[in-house]
Amino acid sequence: MGLNNCIAITLVTLCLLILLGSFFIVDFQNVPEQDKSKYTGYPIWSPPIDGFNGRGNDEIPVALGLFSSIMMSISGYFILKWTYNNNNNTYNKRKPTFFVLNDDKTVSTFEFNVNLGVYCLLTAFASIMFLWTNIGKLWVSSGILHNALEFVILVNMHYGGRITSSSFMGILSLYVLISAGISFFLDWPNDALWFRMQGLCSDWALVIQFTRTYFNTKNHIKNDLGVNPLIRDDDDNERGEGSDVVHNSDNDIIVHHPYQILLLIVASGFHIFGNSVVTVMSYEIRAYEVFIFSYAIAYPAYAYYVYLDTHAITVLPRKVIHLPDTTRGKVVFVTLLSITLSLFTIRLALPNVD
Repeated sequence: MGLNNCIAITLVTLCLLILLGSFFIVDFQNVPEQDKSKYTGYPIWSPPIDGFNGRGNDEIPVALGLFSSIMMSISGYFILKWTYNNNNNTYNKRKPTFFVLNDDKTVSTFEFNVNLGVYCLLTAFASIMFLWTNIGKLWVSSGILHNALEFVILVNMHYGGRITSSSFMGILSLYVLISAGISFFLDWPNDALWFRMQGLCSDWALVIQFTRTYFNTKNHIKNDLGVNPLIRDDDDNERGEGSDVVHNSDNDIIVHHPYQILLLIVASGFHIFGNSVVTVMSYEIRAYEVFIFSYAIAYPAYAYYVYLDTHAITVLPRKVIHLPDTTRGKVVFVTLLSITLSLFTIRLALPNVD
């Protein structure tokens, strides 16, 4: 473990300890009462809000929820379709993309893309359940599927694009049981805080890992080629140099690798933005509308990434994505940073003792 990594871990650990200490001055007596689902009658993890959950005119949140569910379902369907079609592609060897881990392990992005497709579909299912039950203990059984797929995506990247651990299914099952089980048995508001905290951890971790992947890939391309990797096709001058994606004479889409990875950052960024807004501003109806609508942006962005990943070629010999370092020190740092950011987001929403 290098000196810089030790310093980074020490600093983030110090921030985490200070943040945990701030929870001792939280006024849990001032936490708002729970509302009840308009359909099931069970308590939900939000206070009574005008224009939400059947109070007044809640047409906008319901319409946004339905729209987001449809967008996520369509995204998931096309991700799986494009991924499996590309996997059977034998006529153009430049279209498949490969993950490289630690400069020696090369794996197709097929499994990663399939996980993204399933992630979209399971999140769409959780969103539909949200329209019926709203977010509460009853919703946890569907919401945990969304969180579990985020965990699967992170582990998939950790193993370089293909999970090879024989103990992974046991670890995944344990994660689901602990995450959901604790939420079932805790009382309000601790049940909501726990489920929100562990969900935000994986949300932040995705943003961090996708960002690390982009910069790691960009640095490798520069170092390997010794030139700017964003070399344009000969047709760019005719079709417009301002476009990042152009068509060549063979009608193949050309992506300026690794710009397409930015779509992963955009998707995960919109997702964490929506979740953070509704966490911090849980009394505001606009926060819930932003939260719901963010899903209609994030998951089509994942689909657009997979479209480019499976349909586009690059001016480089192959599309290669260099995954970030997975040494123990880096994993510890990313884990601690994700937990810290998650707790910080939640802490912003909690009142202090007067």
